[in-house]
Amino acid sequence: MVFVATGNWPKGFDRLVRAVDELVGQGVIANEVTAQTGHGSYKPKNMRTIDFCSPKQFEKFIADSRFVISHAGMGTIIQALRQNKVIVVVPRQKALGEVSNGHQFATARQLEKEGSLLVAYETSELAAKLQHVDDFVPVRQQGGQRIMQTVESFIENVEAGKRARRES
Repeated sequence: MVFVATGNWPKGFDRLVRAVDELVGQGVIANEVTAQTGHGSYKPKNMRTIDFCSPKQFEKFIADSRFVISHAGMGTIIQALRQNKVIVVVPRQKALGEVSNGHQFATARQLEKEGSLLVAYETSELAAKLQHVDDFVPVRQQGGQRIMQTVESFIENVEAGKRARRES
């Protein structure tokens, strides 16, 4: 089984869901696919979907998957790496209104540079990236600690900035 995760962004991530659905329909992805589609409106024809799942269900979907396809959300990335799953990310694009800033591209670039995951910056690159999932050996950070430290530092900096703006 392949698990696709889109996160909870209010506008969904139809571009990713549609791309994966088409690859399943073309036989590029031969495995059964389950997609968590969130607030998306696209209705896939070639794969099973759920809107949302509990954290336990989410962990189980990842555990049961051969590999994961996802937006570049840290929760999904950390969970996949903790479970030693190969993850292919497609970052949401600010220019398409899929996210409010470029943080997903920055996350994807950094983790790709570190060798932690595969990145398809455009959905047109997804099929080519999927050809490498069986050969790809991600660099594993100890239990996701390095990633968690980076995320925690980022959150602390954002919160400090908010406090500074409120105080000024």
